[in-house]
Formats: sequence, structure tokens, C-alpha cells
Amino acid sequence: MNDDKIVNAGYVIEQELYICNAVIVLGVNPDLLDKEHTTPYVTWETDKDKKDFYWGHYFKDRYSAERDLVKRGNEKVRYFDRITGFYKQQTERDER
Repeated sequence: MNDDKIVNAGYVIEQELYICNAVIVLGVNPDLLDKEHTTPYVTWETDKDKKDFYWGHYFKDRYSAERDLVKRGNEKVRYFDRITGFYKQQTERDER
């Protein structure tokens, strides 16, 4: 297993959520953890290679960042359900 940590803009990526071709990550900046008026936690969307990070949401506490990670994941699932028709297919199958 590769133990190399991914770091972006000083934030160490600690959690990753994969949905189809999208990846949502949660990062922590250890240099900001003990400082007031900072946002040491972030969620970003990225690609599977984790080279480009975008649409950052920044937080003062871990719980809010984890909630955002799950929320963004759920939004991505709904998006892919919509564009693939998966939810409609599942509903029609369940109704039979």
C-alpha cells in the first residue's frame, strides 16, 4: 500500500469519496489547527488522478467539513442518477 500523502495548498488529504468519475476529498491543514479565525478544513472536488482541485469549501471544524463531504457526495450521486437515468430505471424495475 502506498503511504504517500497527497497535499494541496498545505492541506493534507485525509478522506476521499469516489462517485463515478468524480472524487470529493477532505483536507486538513495542520499548520492552521491551533490558530484562531482560520479554516483548517476543506472539501474539494478533484479528478481521479488528484492533480486538479476545485470548488473548495472551507471550514473551521472537522464535523462541518465531514458533513459537507457527505452532502457533496449525495449531490454527485443525484447528478449521475439524473444524467444516466439510473434512478428512473431502478424505480420502474421495483414497480414491476
